[in-house]
Amino acid sequence: MPELVAQHAAFSFGGTPVLRDVNVTLRTRDLFVCVGANASGKTTMLRLLSGLLFPDAGEVFVRDGNGQSPRGPVGILFQNPDQQMIAATVEDEIALGLELRGVESRRIEERVEEMLARFRLADFRNRPPQALSGGQKQRLALAAIMAARPLFLLLDEPDSFLDAPSRRELLDGIESVRGECGILWTTPNPRHSPPCDRWFHLQDGVLAEHSGEHISALVQRVAG
Repeated sequence: MPELVAQHAAFSFGGTPVLRDVNVTLRTRDLFVCVGANASGKTTMLRLLSGLLFPDAGEVFVRDGNGQSPRGPVGILFQNPDQQMIAATVEDEIALGLELRGVESRRIEERVEEMLARFRLADFRNRPPQALSGGQKQRLALAAIMAARPLFLLLDEPDSFLDAPSRRELLDGIESVRGECGILWTTPNPRHSPPCDRWFHLQDGVLAEHSGEHISALVQRVAG
């Protein structure tokens, strides 16, 4: 089973340590939640895991039956979906990543139709992404990522700007892809996170796993 692995990964900005000795292994079909206060390093950790940044020390890689690679099939959904949308229409946004990968036209059309239906975006296919609501934008961003069939999905506080109904729609979308990829969801508020296999807490650059009996205390400490 493919694994996304961080081993003793560390990262600094301008000489200031942000992450220290991060160790985690995410497998396909896992769903992990990482709780951390604002500015705790959650986004930096996801950027390391996705290959957008490289660690100052330690390693981050994808391991499968063919060995390991420093970059792999990893998708990342940012806190603000506007940061990752550049196409003119909803269907073009879903197709763009596949076009850049050189997927043949027929396959692109099939995947776009599949994602439009799966994430309930067919009625908006010809609209510009900027015209969508916050929840619709997050569903579109998720559809564009999943069109490329990533083995791992990293979520950077994806519900931060969503109201309760939009958050429920996003959680439904995440649940629908849970069996296809390993998922790591970061949040400052564990009360809003999906049901998960393992909990982690990021504090002062250190990632620590919490067992079930410690989750209530973690919720009160982090979420207040």
